[in-house]
Amino acid sequence: MRQNTRSIAQATLLAVTALLAADCGYTWGSGLHGYGVRTVALTLVANDSFRQRLEVELAAALARELPISTDLRLASRDRADASLEVRITEARERTLVPGTTLAPVREGTLAAAVTMRLIDAAGQVLIEQVLLDRTEFRNPIGENLTSARAELVNDIARKVTLALDGHLVIPEGRRQATDRGR
Repeated sequence: MRQNTRSIAQATLLAVTALLAADCGYTWGSGLHGYGVRTVALTLVANDSFRQRLEVELAAALARELPISTDLRLASRDRADASLEVRITEARERTLVPGTTLAPVREGTLAAAVTMRLIDAAGQVLIEQVLLDRTEFRNPIGENLTSARAELVNDIARKVTLALDGHLVIPEGRRQATDRGR
């Protein structure tokens, strides 16, 4: 009985907190719904770097991360409210601690720069941002360039979803038109 009363009190507290937060203007989600963006097409993941196939790994990570970390749904290009373009502009590996002939790198780093753009169906850029990430790997503890690539790609995918969630840049003309419609 006591456990049941406690659960009810916790649920009530959670509901009251949610109502107060909503009353204060806080919202959950990307904020793109107010601009008519509920679905997004992942139209381009390009790679201008010399790291081959990194764009394929990033596209797969984005397809996994977008529905999990945002309130946006993936859709085909012809049905989406907006399209997401991601371009790897730079990816570099650097040796931090050289090793032996058998394992030439004991510790290293892999860094990347990515440009992302969210474009609505009318062709207006809603978000444009450069994202940077870096990951390190240490061979003595079982990490290598392959594990660093996987970590880097997953981190970049998370950063893209965070950028969609928090950095909305609406052009002035579009903002005024949307505000009048609310």
